[in-house]
Amino acid sequence: MLWIDGVGAWLLCCGTSIDIGGPSQVDDAADLRLMGPLSRRHATFQYIDDAWFLNPHQPCCVGKTRLSAPRCLYHNDQIILGEKVRLRFQRPSVLSASAVLQLESFHQPAQSVQGILLMVDSILLGSRADHHVHCADWPERLILFRRDGRFYCRSEMSLQLNQQPLTSDQELGDGAIVSGTDLCFRLQKL
Repeated sequence: MLWIDGVGAWLLCCGTSIDIGGPSQVDDAADLRLMGPLSRRHATFQYIDDAWFLNPHQPCCVGKTRLSAPRCLYHNDQIILGEKVRLRFQRPSVLSASAVLQLESFHQPAQSVQGILLMVDSILLGSRADHHVHCADWPERLILFRRDGRFYCRSEMSLQLNQQPLTSDQELGDGAIVSGTDLCFRLQKL
């Protein structure tokens, strides 16, 4: 989870293949589980050759087209899983392979969130329209990125990690709190 003060909570799904499905208590449940009428593994989001694809395992539509095979996703595509679960796919920045899933129906993961971040390499946080998470009051952008399975961040802003000055090579561990003059966020493993 990415908790951003004054902005909200975002579910952070890392990797190039992310299964989505309904609620389940079994070990092989989907990576992303929504509280909705979906099968355990309803579909898979896959990042291949600089593009995101939706691979349906159960009924899925992109726009008004019902899918029978994987389909490339484009910025602002509406996705319908089953009959009722609606998502909006967004890839706001050409600087990052990562994407955003906006929840258009009321079907949420177990935690209430503003959206879901499909993180391949980096996530841009800031006030511009091409940032993954819009943080209107931030004076500069912040880049949250992964290297060797660990989280780091960089920005032109002066930042602190757990109330100590943050250097560019410091890992943001579980529960890390990053703060600055006009911002505060926390990363927490679920």
